[in-house]
Amino acid sequence: MGRMFGDRYEIEEKIGAGGMAIVYKAKDTLLNRTVAIKVLREQFASDEGFIRRFRREAQSAASLSHQNIVSIFDVGKDGQEDYIVMEYVKGQTLKDIIRQQAPLSVEKTIHIVRQIGEALAHAHANHIIHRDIKPQNILMTTDGRAKVTDFGIARAASAATLTHTGDIVGSVHYLSPEQAKGAQTNEQSDIYSLGIILYELITGKVPYDGDTPITIALKHIQEEPELPGKVISGVSAELDAIIMKSLAKSVQDRYKSASEFLGDIDRLMTGQTIVWERKIAEESTDSDQTQVHKGLRDKVISADQKGNLEDTLHKGKKKRKLPLPALIAIISVLVLSGVSFAIYSFFYVPDVVVPDVKGLTIEEAELKLKDEGLLLGENIEFDFNEEVEKDKIISQSYAPDTMVKAGRTVDVTVSKGMEFIKFPDVTSNNPLQENAVNAILAAGFENDNIEIEMMLHPTIPTGRVIGQNPPPQATWPKNGKITLSVSGGEELTMKVMPDVTGYSSKEAKSILEAYKLTVRAETESSLLFPTDAVISTIPRPGQPVKQGSEVKIVVSEGPGPPP
Repeated sequence: MGRMFGDRYEIEEKIGAGGMAIVYKAKDTLLNRTVAIKVLREQFASDEGFIRRFRREAQSAASLSHQNIVSIFDVGKDGQEDYIVMEYVKGQTLKDIIRQQAPLSVEKTIHIVRQIGEALAHAHANHIIHRDIKPQNILMTTDGRAKVTDFGIARAASAATLTHTGDIVGSVHYLSPEQAKGAQTNEQSDIYSLGIILYELITGKVPYDGDTPITIALKHIQEEPELPGKVISGVSAELDAIIMKSLAKSVQDRYKSASEFLGDIDRLMTGQTIVWERKIAEESTDSDQTQVHKGLRDKVISADQKGNLEDTLHKGKKKRKLPLPALIAIISVLVLSGVSFAIYSFFYVPDVVVPDVKGLTIEEAELKLKDEGLLLGENIEFDFNEEVEKDKIISQSYAPDTMVKAGRTVDVTVSKGMEFIKFPDVTSNNPLQENAVNAILAAGFENDNIEIEMMLHPTIPTGRVIGQNPPPQATWPKNGKITLSVSGGEELTMKVMPDVTGYSSKEAKSILEAYKLTVRAETESSLLFPTDAVISTIPRPGQPVKQGSEVKIVVSEGPGPPP
């Protein structure tokens, strides 16, 4: 904290982290504005592949200018650290909103999806394919605006890049069938991912799920999702049609562009009919499964293992001409003795024990999880915590010692330390104690930490606040101790009981109250004192009496002395 990047951007706090970079909130000291700065992790500083991918993100997004895309302001290198400066978006991710609110209403869902679609239409018009559209990469501002971010695996939509195959990119729950196969991608791959988000927003769950990434990836290729209208009530046939057309296995059956997708969204909102013919995807081939398995496994195996695997696959691909009888014999042996083992080897993923990473830093947790064959989740959440030190992990998505499949990602929540809030001014004009406490609670502090201290005061009435700790506008821990000094009135002393005998009850009461005494009146008949005259008092005149105590006056009810 406080470090300056490029002699211009002053780091204020960490706001997020992923496998490749850490994101900070920072102040642009030149333009006096708040920005977000993404810094490549130190362990990747010497990895040219990571550096190229990191810089490609800046180049891809910097070429775009749209209200629904996070703007890139600057890119640079400070010492050995590469960084990107971008627009600071105050809010939360769309994934957070899904966890808290899904399923969403049709109106709110369309409002969000339309904005993402418009961002994609702009990116595609500029020949940029995002390739990793998912709720975690959609930031939602406090006023409901969606902003697409993280173009880290984006590629230019050109002939040169469309031939890139063999690697699975994107998040497995949201990747298109062609990405699952490691085949070429185009703008329609982003539309498929947007269709998954639309499905999740309206139903509250993703259409494809499973125990392993391979299982989920194969479902993208092989299985048809259940109609949203059957998952949750209230989904129209027209909305079903838009979602299912977005999720078509074949790009020929899918929306051709984001603009075409948005056109059907507009027709939906104006009540027009949307035609869609359900088509069943062709069953996947062994080749598809091999590509999925290889593509996913390439993401987690070591470099040496990867080389050995590629050598093995390469050798297996060499074609040899064999006599027909020999070929039949080989096939027979494979069928009888090898198929079961091949299937087992293909789909088997070993179980591993989830380690305890609570109390560790993100970097420490990442290494510990990697040692067990697990991955740290890219979207790390942050929360205030007064027990766990700042930048240390509070909780993890899988409990320690749980058995899970190798390659699984473990999401974590990291402590932002103790939360500090500005303390309000609750002494101006000496408000009532109740009003002062309400103001403190409204500022975000907790009632259990407020202590009331009564103090005598010669002029301020009882029950009014005369002092506070902490002072006004102080930055104070949310759960810190708070003391309010409240007036108990002026100090009461011993007095001599005045003689009010013979006075009217009204006059006597006025005199005694001036002595700060509480008066209780009783009546009795008298032939000596006129009606309403005070006959006697308790205490008697001249006796000591403490201010604030109760005294009694006896008042004549007549008939009084004769004329």
